[in-house]
Amino acid sequence: MRLRPLVFAFCTATAASPAAWAQLTSSGPSVSLESMSAGAGRSLSTKGIASGLKLGDEAILHAGVFADIGYDSNVFYGSTSQQTSAVLHITPRLELTNAERDGSVPGGAYYDLSAALDRRQYLSSNDAITKQDAWNPTIGGTAEFSSGQTLSLSLTDTFSRFQQAPYVDSVQAEPITTDDNMASASLHFAPGGGRLRVMLRYTNLINKYNGAYDSGSFMGNEGVLDVGWRWLPRTTLYAQVAQGAITYFNANAPNAPPGSYPLRTLLGLRGLLTEKLAVNIAAGYSNAFYTRGENPSGLGNVGVLAEVNYTMSLLSRAGLGYHHDFVNSPFVGSYYNMDAIYGAFQQMVASRVVTYLFGRFENRRFGKVPGEDQSRVDNFVMGGVAIDYMIGKFFQAGASYSLNLNRTATASTVVVNGTPTTSELNYTKHVLLFRLGLMY
Repeated sequence: MRLRPLVFAFCTATAASPAAWAQLTSSGPSVSLESMSAGAGRSLSTKGIASGLKLGDEAILHAGVFADIGYDSNVFYGSTSQQTSAVLHITPRLELTNAERDGSVPGGAYYDLSAALDRRQYLSSNDAITKQDAWNPTIGGTAEFSSGQTLSLSLTDTFSRFQQAPYVDSVQAEPITTDDNMASASLHFAPGGGRLRVMLRYTNLINKYNGAYDSGSFMGNEGVLDVGWRWLPRTTLYAQVAQGAITYFNANAPNAPPGSYPLRTLLGLRGLLTEKLAVNIAAGYSNAFYTRGENPSGLGNVGVLAEVNYTMSLLSRAGLGYHHDFVNSPFVGSYYNMDAIYGAFQQMVASRVVTYLFGRFENRRFGKVPGEDQSRVDNFVMGGVAIDYMIGKFFQAGASYSLNLNRTATASTVVVNGTPTTSELNYTKHVLLFRLGLMY
């Protein structure tokens, strides 16, 4: 379908790993409200840490290790029989940057490179559960040139390998393992004091499933042109056009998902309406242009984004949003129409304690494929709460709880080799983790 939801899913998956970083600061504008609503707000920043090993005149190396231990109520996402287990995460992390110790970014060239390795260990005697033990690495980097100038360039690349348990409780069941790489290049142009702003971005996303799930492997490419005109001091009218291309690596295999050329347009308003209230409200036309099969139609061709962010003080912020769109679906129905309501809240106390709440509800209406009796409809909920406390300059303690829930409101049935097969997914998953961290 279109690429942007895939980028959103990739970012939230990598950001929601158990290891937060050191500095306790509220997530800044670089973390979108929609990403925060999926757990990305707990990815804390190194900016402002008065530590790290100085390498030469500019570079600073930060290092840390985090341990999370807790409980998973439903390892295999079961609907009736739920397998529980204690779970342990050990995550070392390195970051190399030329940002100053106070967090300020150089005006000429800026870079930030990071690497983390999450070791997940289930503390269980069940062989099917311990088969889900995994090493999940993440490696990424950002480079910016002439940031804040009339013409600036930014480059990013992130690779992540993630393994999750399958939806089957069996020793023979293969874990769902994906290798993802997202790279982008953005050119920003702001002439005449910045009243007019133009952004041109290219993004490449490779999503590679391993083993039995390889049919869902694809590459997505997307070009985005965003033109904004600041008609109030901090409020901008903008128009955005995004054209993508999604190609499946196994396109010639039987029952392979179809490729698509998703187009998305938006016209809207974003920025501060008051000192504390910011909005992003936009609507436009979208279409998937699948190479075969059904395409979104009617309201499925309308994209809507409405977000309100309120900053109560320098130490607290809250946001609420609504998103109507369609999203690529490699394994069920090619795509689904989505209505999402989401929100997040952060509160900092004395620069030592950060409380973070997030939640998201999605109604997903999958496209109908040949042979199905009706389209499948799911209701998906995710949410959680986290609290982190900095002890001195080098230690961190925290706890988190997360909920993932899916209910198939309308199941679909397809006949395979003369046997009716029902497509539905119902599960409730609770994860509770306690954390200790050491960083420099």
